[in-house]
Amino acid sequence: MEKIRLGIIGCGGMGFHHARSLSKMKDVEIMAASDINPDNLKQFTEEFKTKHSFLDYTQILNIEEIEGVLICLPTFLHREVVIRSAAKGKHIFCEKPIAMNLRDADEMIKACQKNRVKFMMGFVRRFDNFWGKAREIIKGGLLGRPVIWHNIASSSGAPHSWYFDKEKGGGPLIDGAVHNYDFGHYTFGRVKRVFATTMRFKESISAIDTGSAIIKYESGDEHIISWSWGLPRGAFGARVTDIIGPRGGLLFPDCFNEKEIPQSIDQERYGVFLLSLKGEKKEWIKWEKNDMFFDELLHFVDCIREDREPCVTGEDGKKALEVGLAVLKSGETGSPVEI
Repeated sequence: MEKIRLGIIGCGGMGFHHARSLSKMKDVEIMAASDINPDNLKQFTEEFKTKHSFLDYTQILNIEEIEGVLICLPTFLHREVVIRSAAKGKHIFCEKPIAMNLRDADEMIKACQKNRVKFMMGFVRRFDNFWGKAREIIKGGLLGRPVIWHNIASSSGAPHSWYFDKEKGGGPLIDGAVHNYDFGHYTFGRVKRVFATTMRFKESISAIDTGSAIIKYESGDEHIISWSWGLPRGAFGARVTDIIGPRGGLLFPDCFNEKEIPQSIDQERYGVFLLSLKGEKKEWIKWEKNDMFFDELLHFVDCIREDREPCVTGEDGKKALEVGLAVLKSGETGSPVEI
């Protein structure tokens, strides 16, 4: 089988992470890499034995044998690189979020359509058996409908300053929670209305680092999210995730005592949810653990090889971004935002 040859644009954390997944695929070659940091680039090329390495990513696009690129750059850089890559006929895997505004997202999508290249977004939950099982439970009606999905998470946040820049990363309600927005769109459908409150704990940053929102879907389901990257380094808060409906509640890990999990369940192979039903009835629902990042990139490679559209596209990226921007707008104005 002929190898699919790829280039990695951005040799930071996600660039390395994705390259390690690709290196496990015998029919894939990481032919080239680029990064503006020469130390990162040197470390990357030494680990993955790439034939070409460049400080200027555009040189990757001139290599005819390369069929696709992985764009692992800060969000504010996505637009230019996607458009240039599409113009060179390269299929594109782009890390989330798609962009910092809807205009850029539209231009990226149009460029890929015009040049007839695949455009896949890095919404890795689509390939995670954990989230897949949660979706199956919701769609299967075990909880009844409508449901309310609660998610609370807080930490000191991402490691690099651009994540906390209003124009470059947008903070947790754009960069991090975009995974939630995509899962909500994928599972519940179109968003109808958003109401949010936001604040900034860290005075030295420009992005909102803390906020809560109620996201109402046309289906009648709701997502209630409260996220913060505003805690001081070393501090942490509780993580709470559950989904409740007319028939009961689905508790995610961290919301129940793991010592209660039956010993008959092989926890090396399986993860579990706790389903709480009427009359104090409990059921353990398991899913088989998988490497979601590997499976995500395997899908991208298969789409190139088999000439088919990815299951998660630039349009999905735009829809998720639209929700994040509505959350920030509602937090700023104090009023609900219709989508």
